[in-house]
Amino acid sequence: MAGINPAQVYLPTPDQTKTTGAVAVAPLGTTAPADARTALPNAWESGGYIDENGIALGISKSFTAIKDWAQSVVRKALTDFDGTIALSFLQVDQFAAERILGEDNVTVTAATQTAGQNIKMAIGAQVAPAESWCFSMKDGERRVRVYVPNGQITEISGDVSFTPGAANVWPCTLSCYDDGTGHSIYVIYDDGVVSA
Repeated sequence: MAGINPAQVYLPTPDQTKTTGAVAVAPLGTTAPADARTALPNAWESGGYIDENGIALGISKSFTAIKDWAQSVVRKALTDFDGTIALSFLQVDQFAAERILGEDNVTVTAATQTAGQNIKMAIGAQVAPAESWCFSMKDGERRVRVYVPNGQITEISGDVSFTPGAANVWPCTLSCYDDGTGHSIYVIYDDGVVSA
């Protein structure tokens, strides 16, 4: 029943702990999360920080007008659908580098007595592989989860700046592909109100 309900007003922040980030990836075909609250199983690899802008879900649908003989629009046919998620990696580590460029384009060298861990990112005309993605958020007892069964970073969607007064972030676009059921993105809300 519709009506005023503040429990259904969401102010989502990342649902992360000291060791588990709010962004996670898993191989394609990994079992989907059933809800917005249950912890993800070990098949999911946890990522680090993304910047203060969080994630932005983009949904684009294009239609073609179907007209009758008098040129009146009688229907519209869906001709194109695209779902994307914009995010910026704030934490630059092996996880982020491999998501952005693919594992084959990232070389990690362990720390030595004279140098810290090195991450070498080889940037070229390659694309990262597709994976399953999950973004977990909370607002008090409320939970939100955005699940992408088949997603791939397809664009570094802005300049990567190296300046002394700002964090070095990597802005990316995650392209979300059809999972075989006609869907590419799932958003799950849990209002946190349990039954008596």
